[in-house]
Amino acid sequence: MYNNTYNIEGCINTDINGDLLHCVNFNEGYEQFKDVLKEMVDADHAATFYKFSDGEFLFMQGIENGGSTNPGCRDTNIGATKLNLTPFREGVVKNDYFMVESYEGAHAYWKNTFGTKPINVAAEWTYGLVANKWLFETFKGQIGIIGAKEKLELIQELLEHKEYRDYLGIDKFEDYICIPQRYACDDIEETDRIVKEQLKNAKSKIFLEGIGHAKQALLWRMKEYHPAVYLTVGCGIDAIAGVQDCIGRPYFGGWKNYRIKGYDYSKIDIWKESGVEDIIWLDKKD
Repeated sequence: MYNNTYNIEGCINTDINGDLLHCVNFNEGYEQFKDVLKEMVDADHAATFYKFSDGEFLFMQGIENGGSTNPGCRDTNIGATKLNLTPFREGVVKNDYFMVESYEGAHAYWKNTFGTKPINVAAEWTYGLVANKWLFETFKGQIGIIGAKEKLELIQELLEHKEYRDYLGIDKFEDYICIPQRYACDDIEETDRIVKEQLKNAKSKIFLEGIGHAKQALLWRMKEYHPAVYLTVGCGIDAIAGVQDCIGRPYFGGWKNYRIKGYDYSKIDIWKESGVEDIIWLDKKD
């Protein structure tokens, strides 16, 4: 039976790990996390919140298992076994805060990889803050987004529709910081240069980041290019782009994928499709 101790308001959790969660003071910590984010943004504080789960563990170990660590699959055309992982491993520990999913397997992966490095945040809280749209409501007019170029272009088109603006509760993101959709890890210094160049002119006080495994090497550097709060939301970028796996991703069971009729979705790297019942279609703008 699902353990509702780990409910987050405004969210539905259909993830298979929902019954495996274990986090002391989950609800109190969630409220404290929201307060911390508000205090940081209000104070123009610069900080990075890095998220770790099984995918990051496999990447850090150089393990190819048929997912995003494999050659030719989203993050790297080289593959994790051949990629120089040093800047990624060294980059992770330079972040300010560490977010890990709240089941024992994820914590074991973290300990195996980073020893006693403290876990500060339950990753589920960040999923919930996107899924229930608290981040958009709270930081309206102050939020930037960092992700694959094609997905960010799609998000901008979605936000041309009033229905979608009303759904998110914002009119736009203040900054759209783009990286290559595929193979961003293979030349990580070039990807870093691309991000740095865009952040020099940024205005946002908080960024939602979802750049896959490239974040391992790059996230900690971002606050040096533009002082702000950088929050890894991972698949939350897919949700905002309307291509979320609403069934399998934690706390996104109630999310609606807004799609544009006639849009060329073949250019979007969709990790896993969700059910058609999660989709709301919008007419294409002329």
